[in-house]
Amino acid sequence: MRNDWQVDIDWNVKLFRLINSRRFKFLDKFYKKFYLMGKSYSLIIFYPIFYYFGKLPAVFDLTLSMIITGIIMPLIKYTFRHQRPAKLLENVHLLEPVSLKSFPSADTAYAFTLFGVSLFYFPVWAIFLMGVYAFLIAFGRIYMGAHFPIDVLTGAVLGLLSAFLSHILITYFLV
Repeated sequence: MRNDWQVDIDWNVKLFRLINSRRFKFLDKFYKKFYLMGKSYSLIIFYPIFYYFGKLPAVFDLTLSMIITGIIMPLIKYTFRHQRPAKLLENVHLLEPVSLKSFPSADTAYAFTLFGVSLFYFPVWAIFLMGVYAFLIAFGRIYMGAHFPIDVLTGAVLGLLSAFLSHILITYFLV
């Protein structure tokens, strides 16, 4: 069974090449640090922000949605076991060490889970900032050569679904 369907999708490879092949010194330096904000240990920064805007309900919602994301992501990642772009394509600019599998992007799912939960508790200006953060993480996964666009899109959808599922569970079943 072929395990590289990502390269069989024409727009996926073209968009990956468009983003990953263009190099900018500022973005290279920016993403060598900023990509860490897409890791789950950055929650230590986000929990106080969520508490500030939504108190304990927002923190509880964020925790439940992160648990949902944390269960779904590895299940999908290890079910599909798709390779990273650098394993399937030539001339990939890889700016970080990567391990595990590519599909879907867990960092993007994490960022969009945060963004999704913020929709329920934050004022519009803060939601906008969370959206910019999520977009920067998602774009960075492709720019840094770690993921194909389809990995990132799927991660974003899964993150948003986790946030909405958590909010539904809390609103209708736990309150």
